[in-house]
Amino acid sequence: MNIERNAINQARRCQRNWDYSKTIDEDHINHWAYLASHAPSKQDESFFDLYIVTDREKIDFLCKDHSWGFTMYPGEKDWVARNPQMGANCLFVFNRKVDETEVRNVRKDGTIRDPNEASRWDNAYTSIGIASGTVAFSANMMGYVTGYGKNFGYIEEPRSGDLDQANYSQDAWGEVLGIKQEDNNLTYSLGIGHPNDSLKWYESKDNNEYLTGGPIDYSIKKIDSADPSVNTNNDVLYSQFSTTTRDIKVVRV
Repeated sequence: MNIERNAINQARRCQRNWDYSKTIDEDHINHWAYLASHAPSKQDESFFDLYIVTDREKIDFLCKDHSWGFTMYPGEKDWVARNPQMGANCLFVFNRKVDETEVRNVRKDGTIRDPNEASRWDNAYTSIGIASGTVAFSANMMGYVTGYGKNFGYIEEPRSGDLDQANYSQDAWGEVLGIKQEDNNLTYSLGIGHPNDSLKWYESKDNNEYLTGGPIDYSIKKIDSADPSVNTNNDVLYSQFSTTTRDIKVVRV
């Protein structure tokens, strides 16, 4: 039980740095893929597709250019940093879907629910949460570290001058992963890998830029060494939410 508690405490942390000199065993990746694709879901339906990214060039591109979204000064400045958990040794990326041929959910009168009812999408989010949580727990049990991400769509750019903004970062993720635009419902990602032992889990490396004015009329600037949100190398320091106590009531009946 202590081993499992240590693993779940570790999984609460969002790992912000990685050791790229180490790799992840392919058997481990395949094991996590099995856990994710066989995790419990409503009526045992398929509510997501899973994309596993290990190509270093693709991960670096997505992390550097399309992982913006961490708010550095909530309510004070519009500065956002990258989410370096997306620079992990391996990424598990979940694209939610509702399979119209596989609706096993019925109403009280026995009729089949519409595939795109709100409750069906709720089922998809829940399914992804269960699957990704199972993978995160397993990875931490096996000695890896993890970090969740939900930052696919921060940077936006207008298309053909239209005021209807296209979600450019989400499009970029979809293009890298080979997802058609009409099927792009990217929802959550999980970075898995080895930590950089020279840094605390909330410290970053080679990450001294922030974005302001976004998500449309944005500009990227260098961090000032006097800024309290950076460490001595001018790299972003991230919040340590997992060190706080959660306000969760546990009731035994």
